[in-house]
Order: sequence, then C-alpha cells, then structure tokens
Amino acid sequence: MENIKKARSLNITRIFSKIYSPMNKLVLALSLLAQPLAAAVGEPALELDGYLSAWTQDCAGSSCQLPKPGERNRPVRLRLVPPSAPGEASAAHVSEKLALPGAGELPVEMNFYAVCPYGGKENCAGRYFQAQVSLSGPAGAFCAASLNAADFAPFPVFMCAGALPDGRRFGVTLHRQPL
Repeated sequence: MENIKKARSLNITRIFSKIYSPMNKLVLALSLLAQPLAAAVGEPALELDGYLSAWTQDCAGSSCQLPKPGERNRPVRLRLVPPSAPGEASAAHVSEKLALPGAGELPVEMNFYAVCPYGGKENCAGRYFQAQVSLSGPAGAFCAASLNAADFAPFPVFMCAGALPDGRRFGVTLHRQPL
C-alpha cells in the first residue's frame, strides 16, 4: 500500500513539473518581452541627431573675452524610446572626449531622458524630456534642462560650463546645426 502512495506521489510530482516548468518559462519570456513590447506599441523611437562643440573662455578681470573654440561639430546620434505609461522613463547615454584649444581634453558625459509623470494620462500626454551634461577634467560641472518635445528633438540646444578659480571657463555647446 505504501508503494502505491509513493508511486502516486511521484506521478503527481512528474505531472506538476511537466506543467509548471513550461509555465515558468512562459512567464519568464513574457516578463522579458513586456518592456520591448510596450515600447513597440507606443510611439516610435526619437532619433536625436546634433552636434557637440568644446570651448574655453577667459573671464579674469572685469569682463569676459569671447570664447575660443576647441573641437567643433562632433556628431552625436542616438535613439530614445519614449515611455508609454505613467511612471515610466527611458534613457540614453553618450560619452565623448573633446579637444580643447591649445591642448588637453574635456571629458563629457551626456544623459537624455524621456519621462512620463505618475500623474499623467494613459497616453502620457504630460511627457517631458531632460538633457543632462557632466563635465570633468579641467572643469567639473553638471548642467541639466527639462524640455518639451519641440525643444528636445531633433536635438536639445544648450551649453554647460565649469570655471576654475582663475576665471577660465571650460564648456560645451549642444547644437542642431554645424558651427
């Protein structure tokens, strides 16, 4: 009698594992596909396409001189898939090192975000965008701008600079057209 109970228990375990294992795989696959599928159903990816230019400026004394250009018109191209539901965000990242006038490099980290606020409508009508730039090397700086869609695409336009105690500034400009 006990052998029959063990056999039934083993059969039930085998049947359960045959059903449960494929279900686990299905749930895992659906979980992994959920994010790309949600993005595919929403709006197409934003193609951000613009330029990055470096410069220095001498602000020692009572006034600043005109900026001196460093490396100009470094192409920046990336894709950002917009979020489609409240509380979601998407991001894209770019790292560059630009030549400064004279000598040296200016390391630049750029992050671009599309944000659908928690209080937004289902179709994400309140979506906004943010561009962040971090400079290291001779000047440490962090700059950010929150923008609407028209100001963000095809590429955000703004500048970011850090200053040394002697009054020299090191900066970058994000722009849409070559300088």
